[in-house]
Amino acid sequence: MRRSQRSTHFFGRNFLALLVAGGAIGVAQLNLDPFGMSTGSNLRGQAVAASRLSIQMPDGLASGVLQQSIDHTAARPQGQDDPAILRGIWAVKMASALLEKGCDHFAKIPDYTANMLKQERIGGALGDCQVIDVKVRHEPFSVYMKWSEGDRGRQLIYVHGQNEGNMLVQPGGIKGRLTGVLTLEPTGALAMSDSRHSITKAGLLELARTGLSFQKKDLQRGNGFTCQLFDHEEFEGRECFLYLIEYEGPEFNKEYRKSMVYVDKELSLPICVKNFTWGRDVDPEKIDEETLVEFYAYTNLKISQELTAADFDKGNSAYRMRVK
Repeated sequence: MRRSQRSTHFFGRNFLALLVAGGAIGVAQLNLDPFGMSTGSNLRGQAVAASRLSIQMPDGLASGVLQQSIDHTAARPQGQDDPAILRGIWAVKMASALLEKGCDHFAKIPDYTANMLKQERIGGALGDCQVIDVKVRHEPFSVYMKWSEGDRGRQLIYVHGQNEGNMLVQPGGIKGRLTGVLTLEPTGALAMSDSRHSITKAGLLELARTGLSFQKKDLQRGNGFTCQLFDHEEFEGRECFLYLIEYEGPEFNKEYRKSMVYVDKELSLPICVKNFTWGRDVDPEKIDEETLVEFYAYTNLKISQELTAADFDKGNSAYRMRVK
């Protein structure tokens, strides 16, 4: 996999240095960026606090997946000339360029498998973390999921253009044995009762595209946020950039107050995302803990697994789905 992704890895690994060293004009703009001059140390401190955010984890799952420590980031020089940190509009431009590169490349990869970690706030309540084995094929867009933590044993199949546009879901445990496979509209009330996003938005590629849509709005507007992009970060043993953006008010982003995104250098894609919403009468010292709205992470990623239609077929004998 690393050989096949070499060009993308080179792009991610060296783009910060190239951007900073690219010329006097670029460096001057970077240093004079008004967003880079505001609340830098405060944002770094919040990043450290958020990185230690305690999220409910299933028993037996390594706590290191979510307890990401960036103490070394906080210990870096506070000055504006650190070549390993981009700030303000340049950080947004860099992150956008990375994700565009990643999307262009990853869309050409036929399929992949991974373990997905998911935690969402729905109806004001933050749910437990779910661990899901996923298979994704890009053409036609196809998703198979099986829950190993959360609603253990639940299975889901979605294939674009099949099953009249519906997804097939078999709940876990006794409930699944009673109901068998349910046919649900992806954006219907029942399907969305325990998920913030439709199954049509599942997977790494859609996660990156969603991030890009916000970044493009930020670039067009050009204000209302503070942002930093850190080099030399790591998530689950993979080299990453850490993208941090915090909005000044809901008029600039009504959904999110702050986002933390680990962008994998080899893939140029987000492999860990924490999004925080706006809160009322929230303890400033617990603001991230009380306003976490979304957490998604992908581990054990395996690319080009030669998945076939059988991997997304409710009749697959390995799945033992109770088809009525």
